[in-house]
Amino acid sequence: MNVLGIMWEMNSTAALMVDGKVIASASEERFSRVKNDERYPKRAIEYVLREAGLRGRDLDSVAFMGLGWGPNYVLTRHYSKFSIADNIREQEKYWHPIFYEKKNPDYLEVFKDKLDFDQYPGKLIWRKVMRDMKRMRGTGRAADVMSQKYFQDFRRSVVAKHLHIDPKKIYFIDHSTGHALYAYFASPLRGDALVATADAWGDNLNATLAVLRGGVMRRIYETNNLALARLYRYTTLILGMKPNEHEYKVMGLASYAKKKYWQDALAVFRGVQKVEGIAFKFVQKPPDMYFYFRDKLEGIRFDSIAGALQAYTEEMLLAWFQNALRKTRMRDVVFAGGVAMNVKANMALNRMRGVGKLYVNPTPDDASQAMGACYAFMYERLLKEKKDPRRILKPLRDSYLGPAITDVEIEDLVRRKKLHRRYRITKKVGTAKVGALLAHGKIIGRAAGRSEFGARALGNRSILADPRDSSVIPIINEKVKNRDFWMPFAPSILESHAKKYLVGYKGGTTAAYMTVGFNTTEAGRKALRAGLHPADLTCRPQVIPRGQNPAYEAIIRAFEKETGVGGLLNTSFNLHGEPIVQSASDALRVFELSQLDALLLNDTLIEKI
Repeated sequence: MNVLGIMWEMNSTAALMVDGKVIASASEERFSRVKNDERYPKRAIEYVLREAGLRGRDLDSVAFMGLGWGPNYVLTRHYSKFSIADNIREQEKYWHPIFYEKKNPDYLEVFKDKLDFDQYPGKLIWRKVMRDMKRMRGTGRAADVMSQKYFQDFRRSVVAKHLHIDPKKIYFIDHSTGHALYAYFASPLRGDALVATADAWGDNLNATLAVLRGGVMRRIYETNNLALARLYRYTTLILGMKPNEHEYKVMGLASYAKKKYWQDALAVFRGVQKVEGIAFKFVQKPPDMYFYFRDKLEGIRFDSIAGALQAYTEEMLLAWFQNALRKTRMRDVVFAGGVAMNVKANMALNRMRGVGKLYVNPTPDDASQAMGACYAFMYERLLKEKKDPRRILKPLRDSYLGPAITDVEIEDLVRRKKLHRRYRITKKVGTAKVGALLAHGKIIGRAAGRSEFGARALGNRSILADPRDSSVIPIINEKVKNRDFWMPFAPSILESHAKKYLVGYKGGTTAAYMTVGFNTTEAGRKALRAGLHPADLTCRPQVIPRGQNPAYEAIIRAFEKETGVGGLLNTSFNLHGEPIVQSASDALRVFELSQLDALLLNDTLIEKI
């Protein structure tokens, strides 16, 4: 059975599942080169079909993520085009009147200067949508239940027109169910597990707990009261950074804060919500999440706010999971949703007494919901057919689900751009030479094979460097990526070295995707210094199981032969504010606009002279 999964909003994404196995998945941003592209993922859909040699007529079903949907953020390009000032304007001109003035402003009127009617499916259709919304008096928000059927029909018509398929083949998936079933079935677990989701909002929920036994999931708790994700979002804005994108910067900043200075901010957060049993309960429900905390946190240092927010997040999640494990008597845990992107909180969960294995799959936020839609659709179908989903739904073996760079593409690029006139080019370069260059301090961009799905570069679209040498940090920060000085890099580590470098590593694929943080051993701190957080020497590693990515493993082994270190510094191959590179041309552009020393395209090495 061929199932296409679609997530159409922030970082719109497509995925293709064939007979229970995810064959391909990619976000539209990788093709459009617009970070967090929220437009209909037309090119991503066409890619995943092309990867499997399919056409629209070959699809058995299309699974659209989200029962509810609204056009506001898509039409205004909220995620990809809004500046920090635009986000503050949204609070002042739209949300403040709703929460404090009992008014109901028209979002698309407030942001009429941002409207983009030229995106697919076209200007005439979008203008009709706006007329229909005015007639229905709809808000244009995904939470608008009155418009739910209209926007299901709209999305169904867009896909049917694009792929020339029967609209009856198109289904809609509950948001939290998609997160939960991706969390479990994309992991290697097939035994009993606690399944948790936590995010900002989706189909009127933002936290769920379920028990999965014998292949059947039973939800034991759900709520739309969880404040954590929205609290992190709007604190990011209060600190002068971009919400829905820079939360990871706040998490990185938190480690620099001193506990004795963050107590006032922590008291503010604790005064809002607590955990009782497996439920989130408001101590005092704030009228909103921006103005309330902006005023309460006034006068507190920025790093203390970040430190308190991270401490509160970990405190809440640990209490929730402890109580859930006690109630369900489970040991293994899977976790998804935007909150599961917090690698420091995941580190605390992984170390928590009573947890057997914690699995957090690649990019567990909404970008993975295209896969979540596939897993959820197939799960429901298999249960109806009285089949065990565990036998048919396959875990992810890796996250290399995007387009491959081909040797023909590379040869054409070298010829068209006349690269041999400007650079030293070595074809069929051996891994020994690459390892030696890295050992001698060279910084190399690698774009090879299929690209990784999601937010983390895992070797195939990565900037690589010697992890022992802290002097590479300012070079990559300032001369390559132009990123914030306090943000840590990450290491790729051969699994054979994981227990040597990481405290509490449990084995398996629990750390294959940079989704769980670890404290480091003395050997790890010595070997991986440039790939650790500068303040607390923790890391969010990619631990590579043998055979998962042989070509990348070979480079690390060559580096190990030169240095004795079984890991590399690895950061995403992109310029600041841009998506990770996809094609050979994308990689060449970053190479030429930065001070990378060399570019490795498959086994073609391009060096600056």
